[in-house]
Amino acid sequence: MNPGLYIHVPFCLRKCPYCDFYSEADLTLKSAFLEALRCEMALVAEALPDAGGFDTVYFGGGTPSLLEPSEVAGVLDAVQRHFTVADDVEVTLEVNPGTVTPEKLAGFRHAGVNRLSIGVQSLDDATLRFLGRLHNAEQARDVLDAARACGFASLSADLIYGVGGATGQSVEAVLSDVTALLSYAPEHLSCYMLTLEEGTPLHARHSNNDFMMPDETAQGTLFSTVSDTLTEGGYLHYEVSNFARSPGFVSRHNTKYWEMVTTVGLGPSAHGFWCGGGGRQEPSRWWNVANLRSWLACLKEGRRPVQGEETLDREALMTEALYLGLRRMEGVALKDFHRRFAVDLVSVLGGLFGELEEQGLMVRSSDAIRLTRRGFAVADGIVLRLLQAL
Repeated sequence: MNPGLYIHVPFCLRKCPYCDFYSEADLTLKSAFLEALRCEMALVAEALPDAGGFDTVYFGGGTPSLLEPSEVAGVLDAVQRHFTVADDVEVTLEVNPGTVTPEKLAGFRHAGVNRLSIGVQSLDDATLRFLGRLHNAEQARDVLDAARACGFASLSADLIYGVGGATGQSVEAVLSDVTALLSYAPEHLSCYMLTLEEGTPLHARHSNNDFMMPDETAQGTLFSTVSDTLTEGGYLHYEVSNFARSPGFVSRHNTKYWEMVTTVGLGPSAHGFWCGGGGRQEPSRWWNVANLRSWLACLKEGRRPVQGEETLDREALMTEALYLGLRRMEGVALKDFHRRFAVDLVSVLGGLFGELEEQGLMVRSSDAIRLTRRGFAVADGIVLRLLQAL
């Protein structure tokens, strides 16, 4: 599979209270960031000459839609100069509905973006206020309409559910959000259960008993509601949090992470993964410094802004293969797992598999083990049990 390129655009007008991704509010550094990004491309292209032809470019953040279309076009021109890029490259840009106009969206399309990932999160104003979003429901609707009007044929929308409140979010509220999003027929949906990350303002509020979160039973019900509604609406539930209107609209870029394909990360806090081979034989992972000014300083000195790197041993690779594989509808291919790690999963974990099957959490065939939709709801716990038994 071709490698993918991830570009972390670190700028946000303000940070959402649930988000723990690195971001920077000083937009005066944007020009310096774009110049340094080109420097990082040159250094990475020299360090990884055997990466191959990239068929995805993903602008994440932060808020990439704070860039101007001309700036996105400039970044994509630099990508073409420094890397080999496939003709059918999937170029995704994350969009905050509070930062764009119809004209700006059309400009992104003209610049070379062919897929938008729109951070809708909810179409309910009270939920958006709780999440601290810049936009309101009307703005989100307007952006969904405008994206279609200017010719985007591949739209992904993000939804956050399991939101807190006096008693936790109701099934009816989640169903209303999902149904409203379905009316726009996005090609892809990413639906995330709200998690309270330590160190975020929302986590602190919850620690102070400012609101309640849905308990584990309620979360399972909400998960099933989202999955059932979307699958009945014709969507493929292909990964725990992801749905596609058809196999052709599965996120090509995210699939690279799940299948442990080489991905190159650029920008402050970005991560990269080398799947092995070439001049760097062993699979490895690296990550950039998570500070824009430090990242800029490294590149000004002509060196890559890498904060850390690790070589992945057999145990680490086996753990990730099992964890990432079971999060996907296809599950873990038994022959492939045995070929890579010389482990017969059925022989080693047969008793546990049987127990999980009886509980309706897993199914196995002659060629693979897979979680059921019910198993998807508790995927992390199941994988932990399997890893402890290996």
